[in-house]
Amino acid sequence: MARLLKFFLFMLLLGFLAYIFVYIGELDDKPEETEITDVDVVKAYGDSLALIAADDTVSKTMVTTLTSAFEDFTVTVDAGAIRLEKSHSVLLEKKVANFKASTVLATDLNGNEKPEFWVAGWQGKNYRIFAFEYESGQIRAIRFPAIMGRQRLGYAGADSLYLDKAAIVHSFGYENDPYADISSGIRACYYKYGADGSFVLSKTLDLEKNNE
Repeated sequence: MARLLKFFLFMLLLGFLAYIFVYIGELDDKPEETEITDVDVVKAYGDSLALIAADDTVSKTMVTTLTSAFEDFTVTVDAGAIRLEKSHSVLLEKKVANFKASTVLATDLNGNEKPEFWVAGWQGKNYRIFAFEYESGQIRAIRFPAIMGRQRLGYAGADSLYLDKAAIVHSFGYENDPYADISSGIRACYYKYGADGSFVLSKTLDLEKNNE
C-alpha cells in the first residue's frame, strides 16, 4: 500500500512539473505587450533629448562675447561693443555698428609696461583692427598699419590677427600673385611694435592654404 501511494505521488509530481514546463514555453512564445504608458515615457524622454540637443546647438551659434585678460586688465567685445576695464573699473566703452569681433587680445607686446588691447573682426565686408594702449590712467588709440604695396598684391580677404612670440601677425588670403613663390595661399605679415609706438614690418611669409 505504501509503495502504491509513493508511486501515485511520484506520478503527480511529474505531471505538475510537466505542466510548469508547458506553461513557461507558452509564455516565451507569446509576444510581449508594451503598455501605452511605457511608450509615452520613451517618447517623452526622446523629445527631451532632442530639445537639449537643439538648445545646445542654438547656444553655440549665439555666442557673441569675446574676452581677454592681462594682469588686472580685461578687454571684452559683446555684440560690437568694446569694453576695457582695470580691476573692474571701466576705462573705455566703444560701440562699433555692425561689427563682429573674431579676435581679442590683451598683452604688453613691446614690454614698456603699457598694456595693449587688440580687437579685430569684420564690419560688413571690411576687416577692422582696433588697438589701444593704457598709460597713466589714460587710454590712447593705436593706429595699426594697413597692408600696402607688395604685401597687398592678390589680396583675397579671410584675415586674422594673432600673436607670435614678440610679434603681432596680420594674415590673409591672396590669389594669383605673379611675384610670389606660391601664387595663391596665405600671407602672414609680422610686425614689431616698438616701445615708442612705432610698427616695423619684420618679415612676410607666403604659405600654402590648408584645404582640409
